[in-house]
Amino acid sequence: MLSVNYPQGFRVVMPMLWPVALLALAVATGLSAIRLVAAPGFEFYLGPLFYLLAYRWFGLKAGLVTAVATMLPSVWWWGHPMSVVMAIGHVLAIHRFSGQDRSLSTVTFFYQLLVAVLVTLAWLIIPGPLQPDILLDLAIRRILSETLLAACADLILLVVLIDPARGRLRRVRKPGLQQSVEALVSMAVAGAALLFLLGELNHVNDRLDLHQQDVGSAVRALPGRDALRPGPVYLLNMHGVDAPMPFVMLGSDVLEDAGSRLGCRRYDTGRSDVGSRRALQDWLDLCYVVPLGQGQTAVVSPRGHVVDLYNNVLRGILPLMVYLGLAQIGLLIFGASVRRSSRVLSQALLGFGRGYATSRPSAPFAEADRLLGAFIAANNEFVAFDRQRAHLTRTVEELRSAIDLKLLSDIRFDASRGELRYSKIDPSAGQRGARLSVHSADIAHFQSLAGQNEVMVEFRRGQDQDDQWYLLIARDHDAESDSWRYGCLIRLRTAKAFQTQMRHSARLMELGGMASALGHELRQPLFTISLAAENALLQLQNGSTDPERTAAKLERIVEQVERANVIIQRTSSYARSERAERVDMELSQAVQNAVRFMRPAMTERDIELQVEIPDHLPVLSLPRIGIEQIIVNALQNAADSIDTRRESAAAGAIKGAVVVHVDTSDQAILLKVTDNGAGIDPSIRSNALDAFCTTKPEGKGTGLGLFVCRQIMDEVGGSIALADNAGAPGATLTLRFPLPEGE
Repeated sequence: MLSVNYPQGFRVVMPMLWPVALLALAVATGLSAIRLVAAPGFEFYLGPLFYLLAYRWFGLKAGLVTAVATMLPSVWWWGHPMSVVMAIGHVLAIHRFSGQDRSLSTVTFFYQLLVAVLVTLAWLIIPGPLQPDILLDLAIRRILSETLLAACADLILLVVLIDPARGRLRRVRKPGLQQSVEALVSMAVAGAALLFLLGELNHVNDRLDLHQQDVGSAVRALPGRDALRPGPVYLLNMHGVDAPMPFVMLGSDVLEDAGSRLGCRRYDTGRSDVGSRRALQDWLDLCYVVPLGQGQTAVVSPRGHVVDLYNNVLRGILPLMVYLGLAQIGLLIFGASVRRSSRVLSQALLGFGRGYATSRPSAPFAEADRLLGAFIAANNEFVAFDRQRAHLTRTVEELRSAIDLKLLSDIRFDASRGELRYSKIDPSAGQRGARLSVHSADIAHFQSLAGQNEVMVEFRRGQDQDDQWYLLIARDHDAESDSWRYGCLIRLRTAKAFQTQMRHSARLMELGGMASALGHELRQPLFTISLAAENALLQLQNGSTDPERTAAKLERIVEQVERANVIIQRTSSYARSERAERVDMELSQAVQNAVRFMRPAMTERDIELQVEIPDHLPVLSLPRIGIEQIIVNALQNAADSIDTRRESAAAGAIKGAVVVHVDTSDQAILLKVTDNGAGIDPSIRSNALDAFCTTKPEGKGTGLGLFVCRQIMDEVGGSIALADNAGAPGATLTLRFPLPEGE
């Protein structure tokens, strides 16, 4: 059954995969039993191609079974199982070092090279019957042929894969870069070297034919040939042949007896026997039979000349073999670089969006390095955007929970019913229709805004009390439907009243903590009033009639009453509930008021209070009581921090100091309150400005002071920060008030 999917390539379904595989194994074994002669003296077999494909398609066991089956015929060819053992080792080496991203040809080249080195070392220790030149020739032929077959297997695997679990044959859609490059380079270099070797070997056969004719002519032209006796081994020197060739004259001796003295196993009498000269060993065992007439025959061994011809072939092929080795080493380095680039890119991909990439790894290739840099930049942009989105989400949720924020669409006002109708946008529930009744006193205001493209209106709901106020922001008016396309609805007054009450409570708690200092400040004028009244009464009782002394006492009493009245008014002003409106003022006014309010408490606690304010500051629109509350809270916290440091055994008695410094910088006014106290407790350093965050014992603090200060600064568009002093004890509270544009 065949199904075709053109975008993905062909896919063949084989329901009887294993019977087909067994049949393929039998066919592969039969083909591997054929000794293919590519050129005289060069033969190869297809076994490596089949067992490498079997390993890749069906696994290790299938590869080993196929290796044994396809290489078993070599036992009958050479009389030993060495090829079977090397094939098994070949499969195991591929299994150990190939993996999924390295080609078969590269591992095959280095495996055959290692086998050749080991065989050469073994020959040096235990010399064998073959000469080193012949042994080297056999090793080169095996390296080239099996590397080329492995490259062919790589190319097949780059196109076709078999899925044994599903019984499917499918085309590979995306071949691997490294396998493709290694297979193509191995095919090109090994193929070029092999073609050169085949061409040279074909010429060797022709040279041997000419050499045989020259040998016959040289033997016939020997001077004193008739004097040569049968039996002894003579040497024949020829022009163009370096080594003399041994020969034997035949008399009554049979051909085999003469050949045994020369090491011959085969005899060539002419062109009729050329077809038998296929294997290298045949050439080495070959002897020329030269008929001389008159019952004489000469047997000549060309072994030395054959070896010289092979030496010439080897000298020509060695540069290509070195080039092939360097190419394979380069492929290993290239593969390692590809894997490293892939690993670096994979790590960057897996870490995408998890956080800022502070360090940038490098990739071996310039293209991969540029891609990595672009990817890291995209990651950092995404993380920044995601954090902004998360911050915006938290802000929206805080707004929704704190002020009952609703996102709206299709907003319209029905004046006849006194209703505001809209579709409420909910991320979880989608859009839902809703309506809200409008207080009768605000209907006229709504009617006056009809037709405007953008509106912002505060109104009350139905007949509720005045603290149920809402703010409607609507944009993009549609004249046909008389509605605004989108907007938002914010509940105002309840949240405002709650924040105002919380700030007022925080000020009352501050006053409670300063009760001792206020009592001390009030006791002084009261004591003076009491003393002056007693003196005046004593004068009256003694009958003194000095009006000037009595007037002085009364003036003293009036003076102290006014002083006490100022203290009470200042305290009452700070303790009264805050009004929402702002006033145009210099920041120095709020600083001076707060300092006058706190100086008695500072003096009583032996703390020096310094104020550094420029002569002229820009006028800002600020809530005066709220700003004074921030400064009073900062001074109170500074005094408490100094007391905490004094209580520690290590510090001992210290001179407390608090500095209030005001300056302009970077289009803003900076107000800093610096103390030399104990600093910020490490346990609350990250959330010191949050609600109910305090290290003071129960009854002395609620953790609302700095939280209220942060709310006030948020309302005026400024910022507040608290940090330890660098290189010195204590902490600094910094308030930043932005200047209006154009200042």
